[in-house]
Amino acid sequence: MYTPLGVVEGSMTLRDATSQSYAMLEDMEGENPHHEGFNFRHALSELAEYSAENPDFAAGVGIWMMVGFSLLIAGLILFLFSEIKAVLVCRDQDFRKSLVDAGYMSPSAAGIAELEMRESRSMIPRPYLSVGGMMIIYLGLSCILYPICDILDIIDLPTVPCILLITLGSFFASFCIITFWLFVVWSCTRPWAAIAFLIISLSGNLLLPTGSPVLVVIWMVIAFGGGYFYFKYIPEQYALNGDERPSWVQDVGDYTISLDPGEWGDAASVSYQNTVDDVMRGMPSEATNLLSSTGLGGGK
Repeated sequence: MYTPLGVVEGSMTLRDATSQSYAMLEDMEGENPHHEGFNFRHALSELAEYSAENPDFAAGVGIWMMVGFSLLIAGLILFLFSEIKAVLVCRDQDFRKSLVDAGYMSPSAAGIAELEMRESRSMIPRPYLSVGGMMIIYLGLSCILYPICDILDIIDLPTVPCILLITLGSFFASFCIITFWLFVVWSCTRPWAAIAFLIISLSGNLLLPTGSPVLVVIWMVIAFGGGYFYFKYIPEQYALNGDERPSWVQDVGDYTISLDPGEWGDAASVSYQNTVDDVMRGMPSEATNLLSSTGLGGGK
């Protein structure tokens, strides 16, 4: 069969060029063993093989995860319990203020001063419970992320900044979780403050996973700079000028914790009494009278 010489020569030239290209790539990979970069499938294969050969490793990871999620749930429950109680008190105060502003109730009406004093005292444990819940959430996330150090070592990735990764990663993750739940809890009574929390949480969930230092710095400016400006600087300026805050300037209370052990004991006592009172208010009157007669019910 007749074949044009030009086609044969062209096809041979193309094969030769392709062979030479593959040879050059092989030489480059031989000179630089890291040329291929990180192979996710190969890393999973190594991790699965190591777990099969070392059952204790998988068990250890499971224990860390179980402890971490248990602490995370416990901290979240404690935090939400404290914040929801603060929201309920705040809504009652807002309702009374609306009645006073509309002329339906006098600010010096009977029982109002006593009620406000009782509400103020019931809020004493709030900073300790809320901040305590935040710290437990952070500890839980740290336990969840801790096995990453061993995993990075198994798949031959750098582990030098691992502790820093866990510390900062847990802090940023807990910060985003907390601000999200603050948005959820306070959205019904402090919508502008809730929107500020939502912006902080959403921006963190979008920018932090990128791992880009520039984007992380941008988020920190948004979260800490913007939060300080809205919740601290603006209210202080209105207070210094003696002006009334506009409706869009809102706060969610104080989270300052005292270093005085006496105040810690007072907060614990009030927290216990609040819990007992809440339980008794949800009981039938006969059970309430029985507990009160035994001295467990405390005072109303």
